[in-house]
Amino acid sequence: MKKAVLAFAVLALCVVPFALAQDYDALKREVKMNEGAGEGKIQQQIQTRLDDAGRLNKEAEGVEFENKALEGKVMKVQKVHDFWKNLIGEDQAFLAKYKEGAPMKGQHVVVEGECLWMIAGLEYGHPYYYKWPLIYNANRELIKDPDLIYPGWNLNIPPMQ
Repeated sequence: MKKAVLAFAVLALCVVPFALAQDYDALKREVKMNEGAGEGKIQQQIQTRLDDAGRLNKEAEGVEFENKALEGKVMKVQKVHDFWKNLIGEDQAFLAKYKEGAPMKGQHVVVEGECLWMIAGLEYGHPYYYKWPLIYNANRELIKDPDLIYPGWNLNIPPMQ
């Protein structure tokens, strides 16, 4: 550890004077260029540099504002991404229950959380949720109350009329 500190100190003692010397040389050249230019010329150069600094600060503020706006948009996109990723994961888990014991065509095994209108939508397609009474009527011997169906029941799915 002591060797590292000593090496750093030696490096600092060698490099810092070199850097200062270069800055000093640059300042010396600038002073020589401005010799004989008069006080007005130097003041003009100072004012030009101050104006440039002000302009650059305003541009930096604009870029900073744009960065904050973009960060907000990125956060919104991330939230939407997380929402869909979570939803797809839930759907995959739900659909995996169907693959375990896939019934033969024309039958449906009730899974936890299902109701007749959901089964009608799955079996007949999206716009046909309202066709649930077809399933109810085809399974009257099993279903006494259409609001009460239980997981594991094997329902007959009649053709859509």
